[in-house]
Amino acid sequence: MDRTEEWLEAAQRDLWAAMGCLRAAVVVADRAAFHVQQASEKLAKAALIAYGLTPERTHDIGEVVAAVPEDFPLRVRLAALDRFSAYAVVFRYPGEQRPNVPSVPEVEMWIKEIEVLKADFEAWLGARRGSTP
Repeated sequence: MDRTEEWLEAAQRDLWAAMGCLRAAVVVADRAAFHVQQASEKLAKAALIAYGLTPERTHDIGEVVAAVPEDFPLRVRLAALDRFSAYAVVFRYPGEQRPNVPSVPEVEMWIKEIEVLKADFEAWLGARRGSTP
């Protein structure tokens, strides 16, 4: 497994964690939103790594995507994930100003969006390498 695949696997683990938060005996949608952000961040960083670039240590998805080469065909879709950047920290620390906790159906839609984008990324990666994912 190469570094890009390692980051994609890490993104998948965050998606599983997000789903687990929604299916727990006590639903924790705020923590699911955190894992959605983490999966999105890892997906964006995987795009950089696929181009041989080293991602900065940041949770700002927009900042990461800005460094992704313009010719990456999924760049616009990755950029749309920047809307999750705030979830990296907003629910983790008590006393912070917080947005409304997303609903379970809302987080489920986010997870599906990222799963589809990840599958498209893997297909692009396979085609780029001359193999099927």
